[in-house]
Amino acid sequence: LASAYKERIATLSKDRIEPEFEYDEIRMEICYKRITSIKLRQLMLLKDSCRNIIPSFEDFVRYIILATYVPNGIARLNFHWQPYSTLCQVCKFRYNFVGKYELFDEDFPQFLKHFNITNWNIEKRNGPSGLQKWDYQKYYITLPDDLICQLIRLYNDDFRLFKYNVHDYIVNRTGLLQSCHLIKTSWKEM
Repeated sequence: LASAYKERIATLSKDRIEPEFEYDEIRMEICYKRITSIKLRQLMLLKDSCRNIIPSFEDFVRYIILATYVPNGIARLNFHWQPYSTLCQVCKFRYNFVGKYELFDEDFPQFLKHFNITNWNIEKRNGPSGLQKWDYQKYYITLPDDLICQLIRLYNDDFRLFKYNVHDYIVNRTGLLQSCHLIKTSWKEM
């Protein structure tokens, strides 16, 4: 999720090799939702001001969580932040290999071996971003507990099925996981 935010939302089109207008629209939508009361004549000013504003990671997470409150909301999420368990329909298909992008250097040779592929030029690949865990962990540090708990609920199947560990991403929150079931949140609070 932090990687999707960094690459898709926190990077403006003008800073990309090729523009990605879909993410510009999402970025502006997050900006619009951040501003709750506005007069109609100010709308054009807002639209222009939102064009180059990068929303905070917290605003991005709120946008995702709110999107899940509508019917079929999770299925409608952008594939960069949709839970993999939903996107890949892991309960419908029998996968014979699951690799993780963040473990590309270890998983890709295993993939080649598993499928008996010997003529693949591994030198010409685009591998992991080179960022370390801390680069992603820092995005979660300032999130309120209720948002962390909602993210854990949303991505719970991914954590379980793909053997991710919440503590790899959420640090210095001792006891939070145990108290997540006690934290009640409604979309109106967001």
